[in-house]
Amino acid sequence: MPISTRPLSPIFGAEVLGVDIENGLTDEAFQEIIALWRRHLVLVIRGQTIGDECLLKFARRFGPLDAAPQLDKSRSSPDGYPEIVVVSNVVENGAPLGGLGHGDLAWHSDMTYVSNPPVGCILHAWEAPAGAGRTHFANLRAALAALSPEDRTRIATLSSVHDNSYTSAGTRRHRVEGGDGRRVHPLVIEHPSWGEGALLIGRQRGAAIVGLPPEESDVLLARIWEAATLPENTITHDWRAGDVVIWDNLLTLHRRDAFDGHARRILHRAQIRAFHPNIQAQTG
Repeated sequence: MPISTRPLSPIFGAEVLGVDIENGLTDEAFQEIIALWRRHLVLVIRGQTIGDECLLKFARRFGPLDAAPQLDKSRSSPDGYPEIVVVSNVVENGAPLGGLGHGDLAWHSDMTYVSNPPVGCILHAWEAPAGAGRTHFANLRAALAALSPEDRTRIATLSSVHDNSYTSAGTRRHRVEGGDGRRVHPLVIEHPSWGEGALLIGRQRGAAIVGLPPEESDVLLARIWEAATLPENTITHDWRAGDVVIWDNLLTLHRRDAFDGHARRILHRAQIRAFHPNIQAQTG
């Protein structure tokens, strides 16, 4: 069955049809997925009944993976799979299966508090309550274009602080990665894989623009975040068990709706540190 797509919005996101991750992909099919990723930023592949070994094998075709970050005080990786992070509200035998619970998660990109934030994420739904825990994505390509010419000129030379003290759920991290947990990045970076300008804002909590008085920093950041999360520049994913969702971590933001804490939700995530050089050469 050839690969085809169904657009999720006029500007980004696509459901990819005709893909069977468990039985492997030809090099030609894999290159097509890379091209679709670059074009659409968020890809949804439904009906994938795969385990962690298969998820990691698929993820490693894109590039080296990050070790799973510690989300909070709960266990975050299954035994033997340190590159998988479990996002779950389920507690079995008194122990959480994963982290981030059932509350809402604020808009963010993952791990922008490290020197080289990951380029992409792959999230696989093991269990997903119908119509609950939806994930929203915002297009940072569109956000940069939505800023006024004056603001685009101004932020081109500015940097901001990224703080990892708290998760996107608002819980304090059990372990702080990367020294003091703060990194400074330019507000506009060159995407390391595609070479295009990207707006790097991470998350609002703990953010500040370097060199500006707090009030001025807050006002400018508010305008940036307003442009980043305009409704016309966002899409929403309703999860089903077996969904695999792939997204560009540097060109999108994502957030999650709260859901009933009694409903079981289990998702496993792999995080791509960077694309293999041959992928960049073929798509650049």
